[in-house]
Amino acid sequence: MIEDLPEIRDQLSRHWQKAGIDLVKHGFRPEAIFETMLTVGLAGFVEMHGKEASAQRLLSLAQRLSEQVVKEAEAAEEAKRATKN
Repeated sequence: MIEDLPEIRDQLSRHWQKAGIDLVKHGFRPEAIFETMLTVGLAGFVEMHGKEASAQRLLSLAQRLSEQVVKEAEAAEEAKRATKN
């Protein structure tokens, strides 16, 4: 994993974002671009780290997304209640 190298992660993220934008400019649908990026990235991750580690990473990511969804729903509900008062 590269969590201990944030400057590399930031640099790679900028390059991937630019690649995605360039592909959109060339007429590819964003949904297809990012689905393909995810699929290719996951295949490479599985090849480097194995299926078990990959499954654990996906579960961790899914849990974080789920927690964000819950927090966003709670914030939206709180905002709705605040505007009613």
